[in-house]
Amino acid sequence: MSGTTAQAQPKASTPEGMRIEKLARWLLSWKLPDSIEEEREYGGVIWRDEKTGKLGYTGPFPGYAKAHVDVHVWDDNRGCPPGTKAVAWYHTHPVKTAQLGPDTIHFEWDKFIGGDKLISDSFLLPGYVATMDGRFWRYDHPAPTMVDGVPTPTEGEGSFNVLNGKIPTVKLPAGVRVAPPL
Repeated sequence: MSGTTAQAQPKASTPEGMRIEKLARWLLSWKLPDSIEEEREYGGVIWRDEKTGKLGYTGPFPGYAKAHVDVHVWDDNRGCPPGTKAVAWYHTHPVKTAQLGPDTIHFEWDKFIGGDKLISDSFLLPGYVATMDGRFWRYDHPAPTMVDGVPTPTEGEGSFNVLNGKIPTVKLPAGVRVAPPL
């Protein structure tokens, strides 16, 4: 791997979307191995500076469970700095199952449902997820309805698709770090 993430043809259709997708891939590429090793979700929010257009991110925040992470999207300004706007969010799905006493809980690790869908649909944010098998996915919320000129969330099916190129699932050697694509 020689210290770089795999290059992949973006699925996004705009220059801004391609930049966001590239940043999400980078964030998940360096955090997925830790997430798998610790059996803990990680995630955060990707934001854009409203004056400069520069992209940045919050987190990655460690989850408090194998299948849950608080990305702070419910905080003021979606947890992003003042003068910025949330444009996407990202997280990991590091496990397929968990033991709860004598019972095995099976997670729908390759789905974007429940709380994941709620975040994207409620805040009109694309969601990116890296799964323990190295796949990189994007969820797009249903098209909003315009109410008094304001995009308003609607119920319905979004789209959840795997994107090109695998995310590394093995940690880079100590001291090797891939530079962010900012």
